[in-house]
Amino acid sequence: MNPKRERAPIGVTPWARLLDQVGRWAITVGGIGVIAAVLGIFVFVAGEAWPLFKDASIESLAEIRLSSAENVLATGTDPYLEVAFVIGERGVAFYRVFDGVRIETLIPGKLGDAFITSADRSAAEGHVGLGTSDGRVLGVRVDFDVTFSEDARSVVPRLRDVDEHRLFQTAPVTKVAYRNDGSSVSVAFGLNDRGEAAYSYGARRKSLVGAGRFRTTRFDLADIDGVTSLTTDGRRYLVIGTEDGRAIAWTINRREQPTRMETFRRSVDGVSIRATQFLFGDETLVVGDDEGRIETWIPVRGAGTSAQASFKPVRFLEGGMRDARHIAVSGRDKQFAVGGNSGSVTLHHGTTGQTFLAHRIGDAPVEAVAYSPKVDALVTASSGRIWVTRLNNPHPEVTLQTLFGEVMYEGYARPEHVWQSSGGSDEFEPKLGLVPLMFGTAKGTLYAMLFALPLAVLAAIYTSEFLRPEIRNYVKPAVELMASLPSVILGFLAGLWLAPRLESGVVGAMLLFPVVPLVVVAAAWGWRRLPRALLIRLPDQAEIFYLIPITLLAGGLAFLLGPVVEQTVMGGSFRDWLLEGGTRYDQRNCLVVGFAMGFAVVPIIYTICEDALSSVPGHLRAGSLALGATPWQTAIRVVLPTASPGLFSATMIGFGRAVGETMIVLMATGNTPILDWSVFNGMRTMSANIAVEIPEAPHEGTLYRVLFLTGLLLSAVTFVLNTLAEVVRQRLRDRYSRI
Repeated sequence: MNPKRERAPIGVTPWARLLDQVGRWAITVGGIGVIAAVLGIFVFVAGEAWPLFKDASIESLAEIRLSSAENVLATGTDPYLEVAFVIGERGVAFYRVFDGVRIETLIPGKLGDAFITSADRSAAEGHVGLGTSDGRVLGVRVDFDVTFSEDARSVVPRLRDVDEHRLFQTAPVTKVAYRNDGSSVSVAFGLNDRGEAAYSYGARRKSLVGAGRFRTTRFDLADIDGVTSLTTDGRRYLVIGTEDGRAIAWTINRREQPTRMETFRRSVDGVSIRATQFLFGDETLVVGDDEGRIETWIPVRGAGTSAQASFKPVRFLEGGMRDARHIAVSGRDKQFAVGGNSGSVTLHHGTTGQTFLAHRIGDAPVEAVAYSPKVDALVTASSGRIWVTRLNNPHPEVTLQTLFGEVMYEGYARPEHVWQSSGGSDEFEPKLGLVPLMFGTAKGTLYAMLFALPLAVLAAIYTSEFLRPEIRNYVKPAVELMASLPSVILGFLAGLWLAPRLESGVVGAMLLFPVVPLVVVAAAWGWRRLPRALLIRLPDQAEIFYLIPITLLAGGLAFLLGPVVEQTVMGGSFRDWLLEGGTRYDQRNCLVVGFAMGFAVVPIIYTICEDALSSVPGHLRAGSLALGATPWQTAIRVVLPTASPGLFSATMIGFGRAVGETMIVLMATGNTPILDWSVFNGMRTMSANIAVEIPEAPHEGTLYRVLFLTGLLLSAVTFVLNTLAEVVRQRLRDRYSRI
C-alpha cells in the first residue's frame, strides 16, 4: 500500500462541493427574491395610493373668440370637450373647441321677441333656466347627440324647451335661480329690475295621452332692498344675498307660500354678498362676497324630532381674489369654482375646505364659469372670449384631515370621524375617515388577545412544566391541530351559531370569567386538603381528571346563574338594562369576536410558548429545585424569565395574526365603523374593510386608492410593531442568555 495515500486527509468530493455551491446560491437567490418580492409589493401598493395626494393641475386646451360682443350669461361644453356653448341675449351659440369655429345659434322656441336677461345652469342634467325681458323664466335643456362612425365621433348640439314660468307681468328677470328634477317638477326664483322677488312652482300632470299639462303656482316674496344674488335647492330653501352682507333664507313646501326662515348671515363690515350657490346634493351653501371671502353653510337640525333646521357656518375659505362674483358647481362631487372681476378663477372643495389652485385668465372680469359634464375641464368666459382648460383633479375629497381628522359632514351636527364610502344616490357625500377602521382594528385585536393570551401562555406553562410527557405528547398535537381550521369556518360558526346562542345567554357567558376561576381554585384548594395517604395512592396526574369535570360543572353553573342574575339584578332583560345605561347590544359584537378570533390565535401562541419553555436548559430547573424552590416557584421565577424572549415573540406573532385577521371579523361582527370601546358593540377593521369594499371600488377611483392606502398603513403598522418586538426580544435574549 502507498503510505502517502494512507496519510492523506479525507477530502470532499467534487460532486459534494458542487452541490454545496448550488445550495448556497439557491438559498441566496431565494432570500433576495423574497425580499425583492416584499419590497415590490410595498412599492406597488404605495404607488397605487400616492395619486391621492397629488396636487390639482390645469392645462390650457383652447381659447375661442366669440363672434358677437354681447354679454355671456352662462357657458359650458359637451361631455367630450368638442363643442362649447355660450348663452347670450338671443339664444345659445355653439363653437367647435379645437378651431373656435361657430357652428350655429339655437333660439328657444318660446322666447319670441323677448331677450334673455339672466341664466342659471345650477340644475342637473343640462337644464338651464333663462330669465327673459318680459318677466318669464324659460326652462330649456342643452343636449348633444353623439354618433360614432368607424373613424370619427360626431357631436351635434340640440336645444329643447322644457317648461315656462311667469314671474312678472312686464319687468325683466334680472336674476334667476332655476331647478328641475329631471322629470316633472321645476322651480323658478327670480328678481326684477325693481327689486321685486317672486317664486314659482311648476309640475307636469300625468296624462294618458301626450306629455301632460304643465301648471305653475306663483308667489310674491316680501320686498328686500339691495338683493345681489339668489339661489334655491328646488326642494326646501330659497336664499338671497344682499348689498349689506346679509344672507336670508325662506323655506318652500311645494305649492304653499314660502315662509321666511332666518337671516343666518349678518352684515360683515358692510361687504356685499355677490354670489350664492348650493353645491351638488343641495345641502352645502356657498356664499362669496366683495372681499373675496368664500363661506360654506350647512343646515343643521336642532335637538328634538320637531326642531327646525338652521344654517350653520362650516368653513371660511380665502380664495386669493379681490371679489367673488360667479360660482360654478360640479355635477359629480362637492367641487366648485369661483370667478371674480379681477380675472382669476379659484377651485375649491366643499367637504375638505381646501383651495386647489388659482387660475388667472386676464385682467377683465369673469362673466361666466362652468365645469364640463365629466368635471375634467373648466370653461371661463371673459371679454368676448371663452377659455377651455383641462382639469386634472381626480381625488378632490381626500386630504390628511378627511382621512385622519374630524370633519363636518352634511347632515351632521358636529365634526366627526366617519367611514361611509357609498350611499343611496349619486349626491352622496363620501366619508373616508380611516380613524374608525384603525380604532376597530385595535379594538378587535385587544379583545382577542385578552381572551387568547392568558389562556395560551398558562396552558403552555402547565403543559411544559407540570404535565407528564406521555400526556403532553397528545395535548400539544391536539392544540396545534386547532390552527389548521380555516378562519372562514371559524367566522361562519361564530356569526351563525355562536352569536345567536351568546345573545340568549350573554349574562351566563360573562359569569364564566369569575365563576370558573373561583370554582377551579376552590377545587384545587380542596384537592390539596385531601389526606396524604389518599393522594399517594392516586395515580400521577389524577388532578387532571378531577379538574376537567369540575371546570365543566363550573361552566354549567355560570349559565345556570345567568337567568337568575338577569332576573334579580337587571329586571329580567339584560339588553333593556344595558340600553338604559346608554349602551346598545348588537348580536355580532366584540364578545363573539373575542371568542372566535381568540380560538384562532391560541394555537399559535401556545405552540411557540411551549417550545420556548421546553428549550430552557434542564440544569436551571434542577438547580432551583435543589435549592428548595417548589415546581411552581421554579416555573415562575426561573423558567419563565429565561423563556421570556420566546414568549414575547409568541405574543407578537399572535398579535400580528389578530391584526391581519379578515374573515372572522368580517363574519362575526356587524362591520359597523364606530368609535366605541363597548364589548357589546361591533366594529370594522382595516383588513375586513378592504375585503368588503374592494369588489365595489371603481378601478383607480378614490375609494380604490384609499383602500390601497389602508393596506399600506396596515403593513406599516405591522412592520413597525414587529421591528420594535424584535428589538425587545433581542434585548431580553441578551439579558437572560447569561444565566
